[in-house]
Amino acid sequence: MANYVIKNVRGDAVVREDEIYDWFIDKGNAALCDYANKPFEFVRKVIRNVEHYLAFGNGQGNDGKYSLAMDSLKRLAGGAFSLHYVLLLAAASFPTALFEHFVTQLESFLFYYIFTKTPTKELERNFSLWADELRTIAGITDSVKQRMALNTFITDHFEKNMTSKSQELSDALKRYSLYSMQQYRTRYLLARLTQYVDMAFTGIKSPGSLEPYTNLQIEHILPDKPTAELRTKWDAENPSSIYDDYKARLGNLTLLEKPINIVAGNDFYAAKQSEYRKSSNYLTRSLVELTNVGQNTSITRINGKLESFPAWNSASIDKRHGLLMALAKDVWKTTPIDV
Repeated sequence: MANYVIKNVRGDAVVREDEIYDWFIDKGNAALCDYANKPFEFVRKVIRNVEHYLAFGNGQGNDGKYSLAMDSLKRLAGGAFSLHYVLLLAAASFPTALFEHFVTQLESFLFYYIFTKTPTKELERNFSLWADELRTIAGITDSVKQRMALNTFITDHFEKNMTSKSQELSDALKRYSLYSMQQYRTRYLLARLTQYVDMAFTGIKSPGSLEPYTNLQIEHILPDKPTAELRTKWDAENPSSIYDDYKARLGNLTLLEKPINIVAGNDFYAAKQSEYRKSSNYLTRSLVELTNVGQNTSITRINGKLESFPAWNSASIDKRHGLLMALAKDVWKTTPIDV
């Protein structure tokens, strides 16, 4: 699907696993692949694709080197989701900088589909057809025209589909809790949000590795295992809010270093605040206090999207949940490449 125009009786441009060999020996497809006349060229193509597939799965780019963009995409997709390889293989011959940009846009696009739990069938046919377009873009020799063509592709396919799923994503994030997705995806979600805030706080434009963030522990601000005293206090102050529901909500989760998390433990929010101040990430520190530096700086701009909380109750969790949802729309978006 990544390498050839697919035609079948269903008209869905998809080749199923049990149809592969029948597809290859079909007279028209045999001529398309031309393996009878150019067997070594065909085998080299297969080998090249296998090498790329393995490299992509290991977080490497199309140049065989470690890729931050591919590593981040891998942390979102996990090991079970593989449909995006159709697009990655079709774009494998892009210039490296263009390929890296494409991977970053693909990550944003897939975030919308994975976090809304959209069935992969919706993507199968599109990816096969889009692969045909990507091969055409890969064949453009003029670098300016090639970049323009990719920008058009991103706008027409990724951006339009993300816009149409925007409300669906909002609904999914509104309901999001620790148990909504596999834990590695919740960790990825929190890591990307935390990294984004740190980049804005420091004024850094290019993201580094997500690993320092994914290695942090997921902290329940409202403790996962509360004391009887804490639960009683919550029930009295938040009579219409079920403790066990609120403790798992996205708004109640943050990333914290293990030593700090151990000290913070299952205590009241007031007792945890001094520990949160020690965190290396600003998203967690901002719970307690916003750092103000100058006017119209990168720090004041990100502060406009955050809030500190003197007390931690159901209203605080709801408010922070909304803030994280808004940040998500800033993090996972498409951007054109300069031409």
